[in-house]
Amino acid sequence: MFSARPCNFCTEAQGTFMDISARRQQPCDLPRVFVASNVKLVMEGLHLQLGRCDKIALLGRGRLNARTAARINENAADVVVLDVGSAGSGKFARTLCGTSRAVPMVGVAIGSTRHDIADWAELGVKGFVDDSGSIEDVVDAIERVARGEFSSSPQTTAQLVTRLIERVERRLSPEGARQLTPRETQILFNLERGATNKEIARRLGISPATVKNHVHRVLEKLEVRRRQEAGAIARSGRI
Repeated sequence: MFSARPCNFCTEAQGTFMDISARRQQPCDLPRVFVASNVKLVMEGLHLQLGRCDKIALLGRGRLNARTAARINENAADVVVLDVGSAGSGKFARTLCGTSRAVPMVGVAIGSTRHDIADWAELGVKGFVDDSGSIEDVVDAIERVARGEFSSSPQTTAQLVTRLIERVERRLSPEGARQLTPRETQILFNLERGATNKEIARRLGISPATVKNHVHRVLEKLEVRRRQEAGAIARSGRI
């Protein structure tokens, strides 16, 4: 008589989800993570693979809708792993960005998205994993974002910085744009986002002392005394 038996994959998956449930019951300081996608295969695959990792606490998974956004906030997720290549991901990110907690996101499949990478950054995506990334890259991005850091490959970072600099330059008047050198424009872009000298130095690959000199010149050219004032001017385009 035929006897149905679960395949090894299903047995392993069942054990994984049981482990996840047990892990949730234990107090820990691990990043609390939620997976969101409209593609079932992607959503379940990420959930299964991340469930095998002991560096995070997996809260659950869901489609890109208001109900999932509510669950993310109710469960106090620290990071959302968002399939940015999925239809509706931009609208979902805007929904999360507009909530009271504004949970940071790690965007996966970044190469498949139709949106500009700078748009994702402004919507709260703090980590990027492109199509060639591994599950280890996703976990690393989760940990970094949970610590309040930015995470992406050097290529993606360069692309993002270029896009954001272009946006800043478009907001500057021709006279203001001529006042600042390309490096000073990079500094202004970082001041606009509240970055410290150490953070700017790390992003641009220069020393904090050099950043301090650039900041001084930017403030001098803009005729302001505080870096917050320079950032406000960049946001308003009043240069």
